[in-house]
Amino acid sequence: MSEQPRIASDALLDRERIRGASRMIAADMDVKNVSKEQIDAVANDLALFCKTHNIKYVAAARAIGYTPGVISEFAAGHYAGNEAKVAMDVEAWLVDEEKRRSRPATTQFTWTNVAIHIKSVASHCMETKKIGLVFGPESSGIGKTTALRAIHQELGPRRSSLVTIDKVDANPTGMLRKIASAIRVTDSGSNHQIFERICGKLDGRDHLIMIDQIHSLRGSKDDRPFYILADLYDRTRCAQLWCGTSDLAAYFNRQMRRSLDEPLAQLRSRIFPYIDLMAVLRNKGGGGKLLVTIDQVREMFAKNRMRLAQPAAHFLFEICNLPDGGSIRFCVQIVEFATMLCEERNLKVIDLPLLKEAMQLGFSPQRSERLMAEIENENRPTRLAAAG
Repeated sequence: MSEQPRIASDALLDRERIRGASRMIAADMDVKNVSKEQIDAVANDLALFCKTHNIKYVAAARAIGYTPGVISEFAAGHYAGNEAKVAMDVEAWLVDEEKRRSRPATTQFTWTNVAIHIKSVASHCMETKKIGLVFGPESSGIGKTTALRAIHQELGPRRSSLVTIDKVDANPTGMLRKIASAIRVTDSGSNHQIFERICGKLDGRDHLIMIDQIHSLRGSKDDRPFYILADLYDRTRCAQLWCGTSDLAAYFNRQMRRSLDEPLAQLRSRIFPYIDLMAVLRNKGGGGKLLVTIDQVREMFAKNRMRLAQPAAHFLFEICNLPDGGSIRFCVQIVEFATMLCEERNLKVIDLPLLKEAMQLGFSPQRSERLMAEIENENRPTRLAAAG
C-alpha cells in the first residue's frame, strides 16, 4: 500500500505503462491457469478504468459481451461464475481500449455512406444467415476496415467476430487460426481439430463472422480457404460478411472460366449480396449516392486540433468521391500533415492553400499533380451541388 493516496488517473497511468510492457493475463493463457491474484488485478483495473473515463458498466458490458450484472459483480469482486473466463475477456477489452484512447485523434469515426451501406449488408447477412461480399477499388482507403470495426464494436463479441486476413495467413492453417483466435477458441492442433472447435463454438449461435482483406486468399492452393469457409457455413449456418477489393470478384470470374471449376461456381452462387461499393460512382447518370457527403467530412475532422476552413473541407470531399480512387485514408494523411504544419507556424486554421501544400510536400509531385488533375477533370459542379 502506498504511503500517500493517489488519484485514480495517476494510478491508471501507472497501470497503462505496465500493460504497455506486459498484460495482467497472457493472451494465450489457458483459462484454468489464471490465478486469483490476476483476476483481482483485472477487476481492480476495470473499476479504475471505468471510473477514470466515466464509463458506465452497462456500456462496458455491451462492448465486452456480457450482461451488466456480470460486469458489475466482477468489478466488485462478487461474481460467482467463471471469473477467470470473464477476467480474460475484460483484460482483452482493457488492452484494446487503452491503446485506442492513447492515440491522439485527428479524426472521429463517422457513418459515411460507404459505412452505412456495409452495415446494411451486414444486417442482411445476419437476418438471413447468408454469406455476403462487399468490395471496393484495388487502391482501397474508402473506409471498409473502419466500418467493419465499428460494426463489430456495435454488435459486440458475442454477436460478431472480426478476422483480418494478411498474406501470411493466405492458407487453410493461417485462416483457421485467425478465426479461432477471433472467436476465442484454442488454435493449436491439426486443421481438422481447429475446424471442429470453431464449429462447436458457432453452431446454433446468432453470430456474424466478418472477414476483412479476403482478397489476400486469392491464389491459395486449389482455393481451399474459400471452400473451408463454405464448409464452415454449411456446418453452422453462421452468417459471414466478406470484405475485400474488386480484384477478388475478377479472380472468381477468371478462375471459373479458366478451369471450369464447378465447385467454385457453386460457391460464387451462394454469395449474396455481392456488392460493388464503387458502382454508385461509376454510374454517373444514375444519380447514385456519394461515397462521403460534405457534412460527413466535416464531422470526421470536427475533433482535430486545427479547424478546417470550408474550402479545405470541400477539397477533401472531392478527394473522397473520386471514382475508382476515393480515399478517406489519403485525406486523413493529408490533414495529419497539415496539422503538423499549422503547429509549426502557430496557425489555428487549415485553409485550402495549406492543405494543398501538405499534399505536395507529403507525397510525390507526380502523385499530387495527378490527383489535382483528376479533381479538376471530374464533374465538379454536379458534386458540389450535391454537397450543398
